[in-house]
Amino acid sequence: MNALKVVLGGVINGVATVTFVITGAIVWPQAIVMILGAILGGYFAAHYAQKLPQSWIRAFVILVGASMTVYFFVLGYR
Repeated sequence: MNALKVVLGGVINGVATVTFVITGAIVWPQAIVMILGAILGGYFAAHYAQKLPQSWIRAFVILVGASMTVYFFVLGYR
């Protein structure tokens, strides 16, 4: 079932990407920087996540998620 979810997610993201490219909705200089950041961040995050204790990773993810929630809530309702 996980393989099916991965394939469907890839197809959905691929269709969305093609749609955005065809409609010219992508600002390429910023997109290239974001793509490189995502690739490098994903690679290094996976590398270090395997070396750090799982409780540290979990706490970091919760802290980042909670911080972003508070930030955008305050930004949206200020």
